[in-house]
Amino acid sequence: MLFSASNLSAQDNPPGAGLPRHSPAPSGTTAGWTTLGAMPAPAWDGRTLLFHSTQGTLAITPLSDEIIRVRFTTQPAFGRDHSWAVINHDPGKPSVNADIKSDFATLTTPALTITVRYSPLRISFADVAGKILDADDPARGISLAGNEFRVAKKLDDDEHVYGLGEKIGSLDKRGWQLGGYNFVMWNSDTPAYDSSTDPLYVSVPFFMVLQKGCAHGIFLDNTWRSFFDIGREQPNLLTFGADGGDLNYYFIAGPDPKQVIERYTALTGRMPLPPLWSLGYHQCRWSYYPESRVRLLADTFRQKQVPADGLWLDIHYMDGYKPFTWDHQRFPNPKKMISDLRAQGFHLVTILDGHPPAIKGYAPYDSGLAGNDFVKWPDGRVYEGPVWPSRADKDPALSVFPDFSRPATRAWWGSLYKSLLDVGVAGIWNDMDEPSVFDMPNGTMPPSIVFNNDGQPSTSLELHNVYGQLMSRSTFEGLRRLRPEERAFVLTRSSFAGGQRYAAVWTGDATADWSSLRQSVSMLLGLGISGFPFVGGDIGGFVRMPSAELCTRWLQVAVFYPFMRMHTEISTPDKEPWSFGWKYEAINKRAIELRYELLPCIYNEMEQAGRTGVPALRPLFLDFPEKEYAAKIEDEFLFGPDLLVAPVLWEGADSRNVYLPPGDWFDYWTGKRYGGDTTISIPVTLDSIPMFVRGGGFIFRQPVVQNTGQMPGNPLHVLFTPAADSQSSLYEDDGHSMKYERGDFMRRTFHQTSSAQSTVLEISAPEGSYRPAKRDLILETWMDHEPSAVTEQIGNDNPLTLPRLNYDQLAAAPTGWACADGLLSVKDHDHFEHVRFTIQ
Repeated sequence: MLFSASNLSAQDNPPGAGLPRHSPAPSGTTAGWTTLGAMPAPAWDGRTLLFHSTQGTLAITPLSDEIIRVRFTTQPAFGRDHSWAVINHDPGKPSVNADIKSDFATLTTPALTITVRYSPLRISFADVAGKILDADDPARGISLAGNEFRVAKKLDDDEHVYGLGEKIGSLDKRGWQLGGYNFVMWNSDTPAYDSSTDPLYVSVPFFMVLQKGCAHGIFLDNTWRSFFDIGREQPNLLTFGADGGDLNYYFIAGPDPKQVIERYTALTGRMPLPPLWSLGYHQCRWSYYPESRVRLLADTFRQKQVPADGLWLDIHYMDGYKPFTWDHQRFPNPKKMISDLRAQGFHLVTILDGHPPAIKGYAPYDSGLAGNDFVKWPDGRVYEGPVWPSRADKDPALSVFPDFSRPATRAWWGSLYKSLLDVGVAGIWNDMDEPSVFDMPNGTMPPSIVFNNDGQPSTSLELHNVYGQLMSRSTFEGLRRLRPEERAFVLTRSSFAGGQRYAAVWTGDATADWSSLRQSVSMLLGLGISGFPFVGGDIGGFVRMPSAELCTRWLQVAVFYPFMRMHTEISTPDKEPWSFGWKYEAINKRAIELRYELLPCIYNEMEQAGRTGVPALRPLFLDFPEKEYAAKIEDEFLFGPDLLVAPVLWEGADSRNVYLPPGDWFDYWTGKRYGGDTTISIPVTLDSIPMFVRGGGFIFRQPVVQNTGQMPGNPLHVLFTPAADSQSSLYEDDGHSMKYERGDFMRRTFHQTSSAQSTVLEISAPEGSYRPAKRDLILETWMDHEPSAVTEQIGNDNPLTLPRLNYDQLAAAPTGWACADGLLSVKDHDHFEHVRFTIQ
């Protein structure tokens, strides 16, 4: 948050809103730009193709058969090879053949051919069949102007461009009728942003190109202010560059788009497995206080039986907005309050901004000053700027800013969280970490502020974009050191590529309108493509109050946000699930209950996202890259590979068009079968959440619980839809500890085969040492006809015939099966060993 209630209206249209235009580097020497011309033939040292000339030094290095690094500096030699984003510099063992000729050189791997022409210097990438995947524009290529650089790439009409992190506009950055977009990477506090606002809070200079089902990606590893023009200035030109630093980009081949994301996140790291409670429902506002109001909120959730796991405290819990303090008039005994909330099944999360006030006697300021932990002016003075502590009612003061680019500072700041953890705080919310500075024309620190930069001092021009990433890193690493056996939960507003290693991200101060609801879907899909799978947006919007219908529709979409939190700003009325009257309360409650029913599926998909980098919340093209129609769809999505969601995103809608990709699809609510690769129209009411299960899909579910602490011992429901042959896997663990890293988890494969005579569902013996609490297993599938018998075989035992019952009998029986209205349910104990069910 940037604004107070008193200046809200002045911030409705923040300075700089809109799409700034940055022209691609022109050809020749026009306007101060010079293209990289001829370079002498290179040397090959067995790993890197190295060019030297008076213009600078160029290196092309295969890091794996599919990942190629391109690096250029105007200096005679490269400086320090340092990255805040890339943590894996050797993602593979490439097999490379180099062929250096008089006018061009080629590097060939089993996946790619890289061709470099010397005069002028131009680079292209082709697949093994010779198809050009990416090529420098012949007239421009790499261009230079002072400290700036631009790279110009050819862009075909049928190429789609995705990613670039937290960006507005269409999911496909080619835009409407190839109108294109241009974007800036410069983390900015942008309250009440709309569909024209850029930049926003998070910078991820990575994009993916999809053409005829074949994908590749490019990651520009440069933290300076950078620019991306996707066919905006010229429809057949994609340009990117930065205001400073070296050119350093990675070409990442697919051809499957999921492979591109897997390889990109192999470079930049992946999300750690979150604690299970963080995937529940969260309630927040600016601000819940005093303690009595927080307790009333918790009691109301439990009395109304609206499931929830997280309650959040914004800045008013602190004493004068000072980090690591409590206002003891508002919260006289935080430890007792938090303990009581935990007994009710709630986890408390507190906001923590990185701007301690410069007040002598305030321990974080004193210790940080003594430890040389704050950023400075070039003359060595500590920089001070106005943020929330400057607006405190008592003892207002300017703030200082920790230098998170310094390892010792990150360790020091991380250690300060001990006081919050000791009273029971479960997670940390880092805000204002762009960093936002009040009353500054640029909204942040002056560009001359000096950072340590891991021992090679530099200015805010280079470090600004990673400030949020490094603050969340300090927080995450601090929590892990303080509680080494517990998973850390951190939420951040600002980050940079690689920040997924440390924190979930929410999309900041969105406006409560229907456009923002629709925009939230494409923004979160774009973040997932860009390596950030743990993301969400403020349900109902943050700025202003939504209508009852808008809040309900937003809540229904947010059932599938990986991070699900309702939040609002200080001047709005109450905005809880029950705040809009009994009619909406019932529908909102049912939406949250659906979230809890699906938690086994959600947790399973998030574990896979952390393991592979492929997001749980994903656009259709990720699983159907060959379908041109799917490439443009941004108002429906997949959650995992098997669940398609087409939320209602328009006010007053009474019908919804849904595109179903190839294959069979089953209505989640009724089991009705639809053929794929077609668009259907379905009627909708206020409580409708259109959902479809892929043929052969598996959806793991449970009964409704009030919080994740109630999950152990509840039945596991496995819905699987008919197919000749399909399989899935389910991951489970204790949901909170780090024991899974030592093998204490359970993963099982579920495999179905179907024929005209029978359906067989086989569950593998578990991998890993973890075993859940005793529970029932309930298998569910839709049938075209009633079966005659169901048998179960455990391990190598003889098959047992299960008794046929009606549904009332099945609810009370330990084992058996029932079938009605086309839905078959099979019940038994979950044996946690190899088992085979046969349906005849």
